[in-house]
Amino acid sequence: MEEENKPMLEEVTFKFSQDGNCVDGGDENLEIRCNSSCGIDRDEGKSTFFILKTEQWAVDSADELQEIFNRIKKVISK
Repeated sequence: MEEENKPMLEEVTFKFSQDGNCVDGGDENLEIRCNSSCGIDRDEGKSTFFILKTEQWAVDSADELQEIFNRIKKVISK
């Protein structure tokens, strides 16, 4: 396929789930949309930003969130 006809990745949505925390209970869901002003493929992920959507998502540390973002970056950089 010629480079000019190659489909371009514009945005990606990731959906995560986990068991509820011990205080509120219930399942927790997190949606993270990765976007870029000119498309993810066009800027090679350099100016990708993240839009978070959740009603409830609990973490014990910032490291847990960093792990999620590292996982997303690994996927979109391929």
